[in-house]
Formats: sequence, C-alpha cells, structure tokens
Amino acid sequence: MRLEVSERDLAAAADDIIRDVLRELRDAVEEETRGLEKDLEGITRMAVPGRLWRAWTSETFPKGGRIARVPEGEVYVKGGDRSQGAMTFHTDSGRIRSRDGQYLAIPTKAAGGRGRGRNLTPGEWEKITGQRLEFVYTKRKFALLVASGVTNARTGRYRQATPRRAAGDARRGKVREAKPIVIFVLVPFVNFKPSFSVEHQLQRRQASLAARVGRIARQ
Repeated sequence: MRLEVSERDLAAAADDIIRDVLRELRDAVEEETRGLEKDLEGITRMAVPGRLWRAWTSETFPKGGRIARVPEGEVYVKGGDRSQGAMTFHTDSGRIRSRDGQYLAIPTKAAGGRGRGRNLTPGEWEKITGQRLEFVYTKRKFALLVASGVTNARTGRYRQATPRRAAGDARRGKVREAKPIVIFVLVPFVNFKPSFSVEHQLQRRQASLAARVGRIARQ
C-alpha cells in the first residue's frame, strides 16, 4: 500500500496550522487587552472619586476578528483635555503652576461646589454669592481669600450673616456672629503624586500574555 501526499496538501495543512496559531494569539491579545482595561477601571474607581474610571477604553488590531502575525492591543484614555489631564494628575508626579504666574486658588469646604465635580473659581464664587472676597497676606507660602459670614453647621458651607439667619439662630438658642471665613487658599503651586500605578497593572498583563504565547508555541 502506498500513500502519497502532494506538496499542495502539505502547504494547505501548514497554512491551517499557522492560521489556528494566529487565531489563538489574536484571542490572547484581545483578552489580555480587555483585562488590562478592566484592571485599570477597577483601580481608578477605588483610588479616584467620581467617574474618571469610565475614561479607560481599549482596542485590538487588526479589527473585525481578522488575524495577523503581530496582533496588537491598546488601552488608552478617551475624552478631551480634561479627562487626559485628570488621568495624568492621578498617574504621574509633577507640579501645577498658574499659567500667568499668579496664585492657584484652592477652594475650601466653605466655598461649596460648582457641580459635576468641578471647583469654583474666586470670580464665580463672587458672582454666585454677591459677596466680595478679601485678600489676606500671610508670612507662609500661601495667602487667603476670605469673606465675612457664618458657616452651615451641617455642610460647613459659607452663609451670609443676614438678620433673618441671626433671628433663626436666636430661636434655636444659638448666637453666631459674623467672622472672616476662609473661602480660598492661594498657593504658588501644587505638587502631586500618583494615586495608583498603571505600570504595575501593565507589567502583570504583559507577563500573563507572555505565558500564554509560550503555551501556544509549545503546542
């Protein structure tokens, strides 16, 4: 009995084997890339208040489930400059300075919020409250912007010391006189350091992918 295999059959079989290997590599890259995205979402959600964790997204190439000899995956921050800047702030070290060389205004709890997780500027605060801020120089590395008033006992936010408010306090047996309330702390710069490590998560997924590629190669 004689068996024969043509060169064409051998080439087709080899091509099938190669395609199977490339599919496994593509799947491994897709799964590890998606896993890295989820890892970064989870650690960002734990370290940073708000919805910044939703800015992470990922893609694999080539798209459409096609195979390639060198499949690639990418995890990045979607959104505009605000999302990019916020992620840099929480994943890198650096120093923030004012563009015009002036002080940076850091709002205190008394300032309240602007909404959607954004801080008020001194100009916005004055416009909303109708109150003027007073500059107070200190001998330290910061200055203050203050306004005369009282603070809400529950939230700590600034309130004007109006006659109506004073009458309400008197009915409750409280006596609170207006005093300077610190609304903003003015500093020449703000140093920041990472809230979490992207590199650690990346190295862990790279090691996992390398191990999977090794297993595929040994099959």
